[in-house]
Amino acid sequence: MARRDTPGAPAGIGEGAAKALAQRLHAFRSLGDNCEFGFVQRYGGVEPSGLLRFSYTPLDDLIRGLRCGFSDFGVPGDLRLSVSAGGTYYCHSLAYNIWANTGHPAGSIAPEALLEREYGRLAHLKRKFLDELADGSKILVRKRGRDEPDSGFAQLAEAVRAHGPATLLRVTEAGPAWRPEPVRQVAERLIAGRVRRFAPVEQAWDVDLEPWMHLVDGAYALVRGGAPTCFDAAAFPEALALSGRLRRHVGRHREPALSAFTRAVDPTRFRGDAVYVFSSWVWIPKDFAGNRVFAAAGYARLGWRDADLSRRGCWQRVWAAGRLRPDQPREPVGLGMIGTRRDDFWSIGARFAEGPIPGDTPAPVLPPARFPGRDLLARLRSRFW
Repeated sequence: MARRDTPGAPAGIGEGAAKALAQRLHAFRSLGDNCEFGFVQRYGGVEPSGLLRFSYTPLDDLIRGLRCGFSDFGVPGDLRLSVSAGGTYYCHSLAYNIWANTGHPAGSIAPEALLEREYGRLAHLKRKFLDELADGSKILVRKRGRDEPDSGFAQLAEAVRAHGPATLLRVTEAGPAWRPEPVRQVAERLIAGRVRRFAPVEQAWDVDLEPWMHLVDGAYALVRGGAPTCFDAAAFPEALALSGRLRRHVGRHREPALSAFTRAVDPTRFRGDAVYVFSSWVWIPKDFAGNRVFAAAGYARLGWRDADLSRRGCWQRVWAAGRLRPDQPREPVGLGMIGTRRDDFWSIGARFAEGPIPGDTPAPVLPPARFPGRDLLARLRSRFW
């Protein structure tokens, strides 16, 4: 059997697409802008260290820092702590206007102790970052907004090349019409690709994960000379047997509230270090008046895609990925709805597998009205299992 990155052999065969994606995500480092790519790696199941992984980094200041090797970053007197609107400590570099999320809620640690820790952490990560630039071992990721000129990115690429042979990945937004596409070679050690949308500025955790996974995979394959990962459903091994048959789900409450159509699973049956994804096709009727239809894969959701309630009378896929925590007695896997008992929707093709995103599967052909047994199902207020 061919190895995962043998040219001409689809990655993900044998080892599974989930493991292939996790290995490839380790090859990337964020150049800031905001925390979005840091969350992409987290939702993909990896937590690599990186100087700018969870940082807001203005482009001009980033270029200036690269040109001097961030010589003043983290020197005595450079760092200040502040509390964000969300109540989290941020560490601010006065020299380069870099704001890094420390991950510590305000009041959870003494500010003096945290600041001392940040000086030590940044000193280590700066040395590591400059070494990675010099040996070209990582692919550097930077988003480019619609209003940012090409000249700024050209200067960034020049500043990166001055340190060594690292490759720079320029990421732009494609819009709602995004479809998987090859990553392009733009110039020497500069490649470009697109995702459907960027996360909102103040909600960097709201990642549109599937396009990012395709982009990371394609960029890795282009730079390292491998083949793209196979993303069909068979590449993501099933972790739990589900029937996947057509079902109708009806709300259970007079007033808008959560109705869960889930199965409670024992987390100890699954690997605690793996990411699992539940996915299903859903059909939202035209008269649906609820607020939300969504998927659940445990309480600790990572990536997700809820139903688009503006799309009625058609099949669309919803999914959620997460880790199943062994300290919980049970974890929910399935679908949920915020609505009343006057609201209902249909589902088919339920699947629970290992991986950060669902595998590509074709949409059902028939609407619920044309499936055999639909009239009988419509008279039952069935649960998901």
